[in-house]
Amino acid sequence: MSETLNNNEKNAADAFSKQAKNFDRLFSGNTIIRYKRKRVRDHLSQYLLLNSNILELNCGTGDDAIWFAEKGHHVHATDLSDGMIAALKQKISDHKLEERISYEKCSFTALNHLRNKGPYDVIFSNFAGLNCTGELLKV
Repeated sequence: MSETLNNNEKNAADAFSKQAKNFDRLFSGNTIIRYKRKRVRDHLSQYLLLNSNILELNCGTGDDAIWFAEKGHHVHATDLSDGMIAALKQKISDHKLEERISYEKCSFTALNHLRNKGPYDVIFSNFAGLNCTGELLKV
């Protein structure tokens, strides 16, 4: 079973890496995506204290990490896709948020291997990254 999961994760990481360069172009300007992202952020914001430490699972290209960091929070963003991590790194640099956002390539099913162990005030995942596994209990 573990070998199957690893193959599934590898396939998902490869697929998301291939889409990383197009991801923002396809989704960032989408009215429905913007609406949903705003609703999630508004909901979570009512529970966050200033300077919260957030662990983000499946950060993708980093839109949420950037938003949280610009609101004064610290984010440790994780993703399994090299392409998504590369896009995130570029956004961190472009927004000069190196002091607020750290990142790590890590599967949400292998959080026991996470280098940055926290502590975290919030663990956050947006836009269905967790639907890429049948083993949510590992998360």
